[in-house]
Amino acid sequence: MIRLPRLAPLLGAAALSASITAACTPQSQTAPTEKEVSSALVNNVVLPSYQKLVAATENLKEDLNKFAKDPTDANLEAARKQWKTTRKTWEITETWAYGPAETDGFDPNLDDWPVSRKELAQALDESNFSKTTFADLDTTGRGFHGIEYVLFGDGGQAVSAASMTPPQLLYLQIAGEDLEQNAKGLLAAWSGDEGFGKADVEADPSKTVSDILEGMTGCLDEVANGKLGAALEAGKDELESTFSGNTGSDVVSNLKGVRLAWKESKLQALVKAQDEEIAKALTDQLNAAIDLAKALPKRLNDKIDDPATREQIEDLQAAIMAALETTTAVSEKIG
Repeated sequence: MIRLPRLAPLLGAAALSASITAACTPQSQTAPTEKEVSSALVNNVVLPSYQKLVAATENLKEDLNKFAKDPTDANLEAARKQWKTTRKTWEITETWAYGPAETDGFDPNLDDWPVSRKELAQALDESNFSKTTFADLDTTGRGFHGIEYVLFGDGGQAVSAASMTPPQLLYLQIAGEDLEQNAKGLLAAWSGDEGFGKADVEADPSKTVSDILEGMTGCLDEVANGKLGAALEAGKDELESTFSGNTGSDVVSNLKGVRLAWKESKLQALVKAQDEEIAKALTDQLNAAIDLAKALPKRLNDKIDDPATREQIEDLQAAIMAALETTTAVSEKIG
């Protein structure tokens, strides 16, 4: 883990929990049960989010097919726009990217990073590129970022409709179909009586509460230390979604996903019934972090070396780490 700047004023998780507990008074609110939290996570958060992902990947597949069959600049721009729209529906799910996303390989199939530029470039240089060629690619040559690499280019020579080769156009069609199928597979893995949602998550409500908090802390840590911290240390090539300049949007969606899991799973209400002050603190910290993320430059990769932008990123890191410490305190309190 990268040691972040400007974090000295933050309270440690244990100290924060102790100070808030001492300050609060008993609450008369009726808390949702762990079973209700478990059910809400599956039915109010996870399944609707994956349904939106499936719908968005279907739209992206259609736009990629349209562009491949009629490679105009207008169709290229439409495909790029839909890629960014679809990207949001995936990035918001990072907090609950456990279970089938890990065990069945959907996460790397959809979102492996960084792109294996050399492998992908070599494959696309083959005149006989086919579905077999695509299937032989590592996950770092497929998914969101493989499509992004072909649609937007790697930041070198400008990409236009006229510059697209037949292998690249075929790749986009195959990759769009593959992305959609993985999104559908992930939704199916969570659905139904035998799916992960009911058979695993709802079947073990007490574990669900811990899993939500673990997912929140994991996502907050990844954004602060991985997506942002690594880029501050090593430069813009470490920024995920750098080809499209979409890093800032990714970060906003990640943080919105943390807030969605916190609120819509009823975990916030569960914690509030025990300690209203700590629940409010975490909600306020998540809102503050999202506001700071929204204020980042649109193309963060073009501004990463600007001192003012770096200060913005450091402020955002500090806000995220404050939310992470409070999440840890919540976990210690109710765990």
